[in-house]
Amino acid sequence: MICDRLKILLDELNISQRQFAIKINLDPGYFSRIVQGKVNPPDRILLLIENVFNVSKDWLENGQGEIFSNHGISLAKKQVLESIDSLNDEQVNAVSSFIKYLTESSKL
Repeated sequence: MICDRLKILLDELNISQRQFAIKINLDPGYFSRIVQGKVNPPDRILLLIENVFNVSKDWLENGQGEIFSNHGISLAKKQVLESIDSLNDEQVNAVSSFIKYLTESSKL
């Protein structure tokens, strides 16, 4: 069932139901009812989950294949980008300098 796969996804992402719901602009109470299996999520919510968290459609809907889609940006890169959003300008500059250092040193 989708509700069981959502529980697995929450564990994989190490994220609370509330945080998950907020990231897809969904009422946390409504999302809780989905996770409990009381409500079947409409297709638009499944599509949001697939796109926002890079989840495989086959896995989410049928439990087949890998959890995360190989299309688009990787989950690790997505998490890094989301983390950067919470930094101030000085911290972003420091991260940028570190990334520049890493990319230059890998060319050697």
